[in-house]
Amino acid sequence: MKTILVPIDSSDSSLVAVDYAIELSKSFNSEIIGVSIIDIKKLAGPFMRDLGTSIGGMVPYGDFQQKIRKLMEDIARAALDELEGKCNSANVPCSREIREGIVSKEIVMSAERCDMIAMGMAGEHALWRDALLGSNLESVARQTHKPIIVTPEKYKAITKILVAYDGSPFSDKALNTGAEIAQQMRLPLTIITVSDDKGKGEDTLSGATESLKNYSVEYNTILESNDPANVILNVCCKEDGFDLIVMGAYGHSKIRELILGSTTIRIMRKANCPVLLCR
Repeated sequence: MKTILVPIDSSDSSLVAVDYAIELSKSFNSEIIGVSIIDIKKLAGPFMRDLGTSIGGMVPYGDFQQKIRKLMEDIARAALDELEGKCNSANVPCSREIREGIVSKEIVMSAERCDMIAMGMAGEHALWRDALLGSNLESVARQTHKPIIVTPEKYKAITKILVAYDGSPFSDKALNTGAEIAQQMRLPLTIITVSDDKGKGEDTLSGATESLKNYSVEYNTILESNDPANVILNVCCKEDGFDLIVMGAYGHSKIRELILGSTTIRIMRKANCPVLLCR
């Protein structure tokens, strides 16, 4: 994990993502790359054109658009200044850039040269987000194959890691990523499998523990039944719960997720700790 990308905006949530990126960077000797994106849809969208037209006689549309661009650039620079200040205080190397385009696409393109993405669950439009997730976060999670750590509203140091494991290829990636972090940070690891078939669940856990022979980690296992999202949240959010959930992302088709609701999304919305998604 040599580089961690942190998309940052004017929200406190994105600064929490910086805190978690710094914690991981200290253990892996990583560089943080901060990126702030000027959303081209805000500059070229119908609302901006209508607004510019409505105040027309006094401020030409082109001048108005340039003023808005300047304001957005100032906000982006201020956000990157805060990121850089946090990194400098923690003695973590960082670089920064401002990009312009469609936010999710620019994040995915920036992530091509990075090993992980750290994003806040609630961005600058948190008060207006819908019943699923912020559109940029969900779009990035569906497009990239880089691990994404989705951070909560408040930072808390990582001391215990929970890996949700079901034997799928995505959960294999989650297990390896969780084990690597636990090994590097010298933290205990717990693997949880949720299955209504006890024998099948035990076989799944056996496969997971076999994989852990490649790592120097202290670990234990949990086998539960019932609804996976509820079980994982109950285990994670209890008083002596966990500080990081690592899991595979989007195991079912997008259509099924839209109809039935995704375990991934439910956990991301309700967990009180970061969720590291692996695809």
